[in-house]
Amino acid sequence: MRKFFIIVIIFVAFFHVVLASAQTKTFVLKGERIITNTAQASSGSDVVIIVDGIVEQIGKSPDGSQASIPGDNLWITPGIFAPFSTLGLVEVSGESATNNINSANKTATVSIRAADSFNPKSTAVAVSRLGGVTHTAVVPGARSDLFGGLGMIVSTSGEFNSAVNEAAFIYVNYYGNSDKTGSTKGAAMAFLRSALSDAANYNTRFEEVNDGDALRRADANALRPVLNGNIPLLIGADQAIDILNLLKLKSEYPKLNMIIIGAAEGWMVSDELANANVAVVVDPLENLPSSFDQIATRLDNVKRLMDAGVTTAIMSQTATGGTAHNLRLITQHAGNAVAAGLTWEQAFEAITLTPAIMFGQPKLGQIRIGEKANLVVWDGDPLEATSAPVAIFIDGKLQSMESRQTKLRDRYNPAKDNKPAYGYQP
Repeated sequence: MRKFFIIVIIFVAFFHVVLASAQTKTFVLKGERIITNTAQASSGSDVVIIVDGIVEQIGKSPDGSQASIPGDNLWITPGIFAPFSTLGLVEVSGESATNNINSANKTATVSIRAADSFNPKSTAVAVSRLGGVTHTAVVPGARSDLFGGLGMIVSTSGEFNSAVNEAAFIYVNYYGNSDKTGSTKGAAMAFLRSALSDAANYNTRFEEVNDGDALRRADANALRPVLNGNIPLLIGADQAIDILNLLKLKSEYPKLNMIIIGAAEGWMVSDELANANVAVVVDPLENLPSSFDQIATRLDNVKRLMDAGVTTAIMSQTATGGTAHNLRLITQHAGNAVAAGLTWEQAFEAITLTPAIMFGQPKLGQIRIGEKANLVVWDGDPLEATSAPVAIFIDGKLQSMESRQTKLRDRYNPAKDNKPAYGYQP
C-alpha cells in the first residue's frame, strides 16, 4: 500500500510538471541588432528569449533554436515611450462629445484627472502601438486655467487596466493664455506663485471654509505632492525669459521636480537649465516660430541642450496632430534630430529610456533579464521612416498588430479579391 501511494504521488508530481511545461509560453526573438538601453552589453548578442512574459536571456542563439518572429535584418529594442501626448483623450477633435483634452469649467483645475477621461479603446491607441509606441504620458490640456490637471502614464495595450500610474504628474500651461490670468505672463506667474503657496500652506490656509488665494481646497490638496517632489510638475513654456523666471520659482521651492515642455528657446538658457537640474521635452522639428514665444527656435535646439548636460526627451507636437492621432511619428522626429547633430544612441534614448526615467519608470525604457518584456521587433532601423514593427510586447504579452487603419486597408483593398467591399452594392 505504501508503495502504491508513493507511485501515485510521483505520478501526480510528474503530471503537474508536464502540464506546467505545456502551458509555458516561450518566444525566441532573433535580431541583427539588439538595443537594451542598459549597461548589459548587447554587442554580439542576436537573441532575446521571453518565457511567460519575462525576459529570460539576452545573448547568443541556442543551437538549433527557431525564431518565433521570422524575418531578416530585424532590430529588437525597448518600446517607444512618448513623453507628451493627448492619446485616449480625443477621438474627433472637432466633436466636443469625443474631445476630453481640456475643460471649459472654471471651477475644477488641478484636481482634474486625465485617468477619468482616458479611453483605452480609442482608435488612436492601436494606431500608436503599431508605430512602436508602447507607453506614453497622457497630459490633460489647460483652457480656462493655467493648470491642466493630473496626468497619467499608460501603455498602448488597449486594455482597460492599461494605466501604469494614474497620478504621475501635474501639467501647467505657462503660455499666459488662460482666461483666469488674462493672457499675460505677469498674471500667470502671480497666479502660479499663489497656487504653490496655497498648496504649501494647505494645513493652515484651509482651516476655514474660505478658499485659498488662488485655488479651491480640492485643487490645493491635489497640488501638494508636487511640492515635495513626489511627482513632477510639467510646465509648457517656450520663451527663454519665461524659462528663466520658472527657474527662479523653482529656487523658491527646491524640491520641485520641474520638467519644461516645449523649450523652443531652451538652447539660449541651456546652462541655467543644467545647473538647476531641470529636464526638458522638445520637438526637434520645431524650427519655424508659430508664436512670438518661439522667435529663436532652431533645428539644433535638442543637440545644444544635450551638449550642455540638460536631460532632454523628444516629443512630437507639431501641426501633424502628433500628440494623439499621429503620435507614432515620434520616431521620425528623433531621426531628424540625428540629422541635426545627435548621435543615433542619443536620439533613441530620448524617446525610450530618458522619458521613462523622467516619469519614474526606468524599466519601461529598457530590456532587462528578469523583467517583463516591453519591447518591439522592427524590420529595420526604428528611426528610419521606412521601418515598422513586426512584433510588439507590452507587459510580457504579444500584442495584436491590428488597428482600425489596417482593418480598413484590408477591407477595401482592391487587390484582395474581386468581391465588392462589405456593404457595397455590386
